[in-house]
Amino acid sequence: MKLFETMKLDNGHIPRLDYHFKRISKSSERLEFIFNHQLWHQCIQTILVNYSKGKYRLKITLNKDGRISYDIQSLPYKTIFTARLVEQNSEIDNKYVTNKTTERAYLEHNHVTDLILFYDVKGKILEFDIGNVVIQEDEELYTPSYNEDFLLGCMRQSLIDQDKLEEKDIYIDAFKEKVESNQISVYLINSLREVADVKIYI
Repeated sequence: MKLFETMKLDNGHIPRLDYHFKRISKSSERLEFIFNHQLWHQCIQTILVNYSKGKYRLKITLNKDGRISYDIQSLPYKTIFTARLVEQNSEIDNKYVTNKTTERAYLEHNHVTDLILFYDVKGKILEFDIGNVVIQEDEELYTPSYNEDFLLGCMRQSLIDQDKLEEKDIYIDAFKEKVESNQISVYLINSLREVADVKIYI
């Protein structure tokens, strides 16, 4: 198992870099990974110097023994997704849900839709398989509250810190009803794609 962060590299700048650093640092403490902060910052500086032009998908990986590596790919431009609802397996070890690790089998699906949107056994809407969910109702933007039941996204936290996003739970029956009656709009947010429209198939 490894830890990793996926970020946008935009003309020598990494948006929300501090959020990514804090998340991987906290996860390394929880999961007892060696994490040399100086090596992380050196790696970042090397990347910024070598990729000062263009937009890319950056993935930095941390091994349990402290080794850091990175991979850079072209930036995906897809901005509209489809999704269906899936109940989250309650038997998944919580450390995989709340930390960004390479143990991601529980997120796999057959891609009948681009994404899956998880809800728990009580019906609480949680997150997409590749990012957090944002719901727009009237002029309000909200996202589910965190109770160690999904991955805290860097984009999500940055929007909350800017007072652009509120935490409020929504449950599956109300969610379905509001989707079908067009009372809400649904978005995927993550640090790579930032904000993308999602069409929910009930």
